[in-house]
Amino acid sequence: MSLIKKTGAVSTVLLTTALVAVTTAPAAHAAVGDTAPDCVARYVDGYPSSIYVALTNNCGTTKKVKVDIRWGSDSPCWSLKSGAKKEWWYEGLGSYRKTVLC
Repeated sequence: MSLIKKTGAVSTVLLTTALVAVTTAPAAHAAVGDTAPDCVARYVDGYPSSIYVALTNNCGTTKKVKVDIRWGSDSPCWSLKSGAKKEWWYEGLGSYRKTVLC
């Protein structure tokens, strides 16, 4: 094999190894705006002119979360310690979209 072919083969192996390392690397910490983890329990009840949301932090750590309302104002950002609960009413047009990190 010529030097060029050997170098090309080595480059391909190194590039493939680098791509595998990048695609299998652990995910970075959750970012602001990401959906809150499943350990933050949500109870959502909607009415024609309002939305009721109850959140419970069942995670082992404090989570900063807010309620994302489609076509309406989002809730404030709350810092919920493990085991903490928060209730929130939204009055007006809109619908519950998701609970996000903030």
